[in-house]
Amino acid sequence: MDVNLPTVSELSSSVRDKIVRTRSRVWILTLLWSVALAVRLSAAFLLPNAERDGYSYAETIAWLSANFGHLRLADLFGFWLPFFQLTAAIPNVWIDNPLLTGKIVSGLCGAASCVLVFAITQKLTRSIALASLTFALVVCNPLHILYSAASMTDVPHGCLVLASVWFLLQERWLGAVIFAAIAESVRIEAWTFILLIPLLQFIRERRISLIALGVLVLPPLTWLVICHLATGDPFASFAERVRYNASYLDFNPTRRSFVFADINRDVIYFMLGANPIVFLAIIAAGGLSIFQAIRQPNRLCWPAAVITAYALALFGFVLLGYITKRQPVLFPRYGLIFFTLGLPLLAWLLQFVLAHGKRFRIAQCAAVAAIALSLWQSTRQIPVIFKVLDDFQAHRQVAQAIAAALQQSHDKNSRCFSDDAAIRVLSGLPIERFARSNTTPVAVRQNAGDFETYLHEQNVTYLVFTSIEDSLPVTFYPELGRSPRVDVGHFEFVSVAFSPFGPDVWLYRLRND
Repeated sequence: MDVNLPTVSELSSSVRDKIVRTRSRVWILTLLWSVALAVRLSAAFLLPNAERDGYSYAETIAWLSANFGHLRLADLFGFWLPFFQLTAAIPNVWIDNPLLTGKIVSGLCGAASCVLVFAITQKLTRSIALASLTFALVVCNPLHILYSAASMTDVPHGCLVLASVWFLLQERWLGAVIFAAIAESVRIEAWTFILLIPLLQFIRERRISLIALGVLVLPPLTWLVICHLATGDPFASFAERVRYNASYLDFNPTRRSFVFADINRDVIYFMLGANPIVFLAIIAAGGLSIFQAIRQPNRLCWPAAVITAYALALFGFVLLGYITKRQPVLFPRYGLIFFTLGLPLLAWLLQFVLAHGKRFRIAQCAAVAAIALSLWQSTRQIPVIFKVLDDFQAHRQVAQAIAAALQQSHDKNSRCFSDDAAIRVLSGLPIERFARSNTTPVAVRQNAGDFETYLHEQNVTYLVFTSIEDSLPVTFYPELGRSPRVDVGHFEFVSVAFSPFGPDVWLYRLRND
């Protein structure tokens, strides 16, 4: 039997073509990475932190860095999962600026997310043009830029999820579960992957890898061990979240039920981050994948089905938390992960419409309209950045006033009471110069008299009043923070800074009389 084997010249030509394609791809990815990195790191240095949670992360990073040489596993216990803080704490040993370090880590993840969106889109559509389009949409997205410049977990978590998707599209299951497991150590939403990835592997290969399943289960089990070592209760973090949610619902009673005004605002905020056009693309891709699986199984696009499954699994977790009041409010940043997962699906749908549309001109118009609407929705995010800048200025104004007052005080041990983490971090003062509600002894949380005695014993001379849940000053002195230049009881008004996001920040001096 004759077998036509390729000649040496044909083989060498094929190898040369492969080398050229590889080099071209490396150059393209390098260029995209450079652009994304320049934008995201510039934002990390120039934009302020977006929310108060980011300042709390910064405090944790600072503590981990200071105690890095003798950390125990139990020391990782806290309100949030610890991987992001621990990762940022390592370079912060040398940088010695926990807020900036967290912002840089988030910026690096934001840049990587942009490149991953390009790579996933190219894998899905095999089109450099569509991949470049999705890259441009994400690299220029105002909210993605803002939260890539925040010491927070939303963008790093999204980056890890995208990396897991990328490996799964190559059917490299171990790589996919490793990145999914790291994501599980950053945000609890990723725990859905414990069920999702083995299910996808069973559908694809009719088997489930026990090694992959073990890797996915390891982060939650480790977290339960950490909780047990720190508190004696493996479910302590969940109990803390239940207590916090109860406090939040007490502070915002309308959130106990489903009020239309609250739901409408939550949907608007969520879609502001997710981008309605992109989110609809996820729903449409899910419907098309189901239709293909039922009616035309041989034409099912596996990469699109995988991306859709990731997005819908995460959305199901968010929706369940919202309905059960475990997550009673939605913020724009919650939608960012769906924006980055949905962009490749949007490109795939545009390609599908252009390829299968009976009237090509109408299909072209529909594609252009979808892209234009996506861009328009992104421009609606720009005012958020200006509000963040105004909020930052308000907090910095009060923080600088506190720093100046305590540094100029004759008593070098004088302190400030502040439940606002932004004030504590932006002041630049050591954490020991502050007291706060969650470190106050239980015995003094019963009435205002005991609390005031505690403040004097702790040498507290200034108090920051911010109307937030779980704050003792809000509980004991609800009349504070209502009228500028009005003294209340033992508290003498000093200044107030008005935040566009609310609540406003009020500064008071404690009298000794």
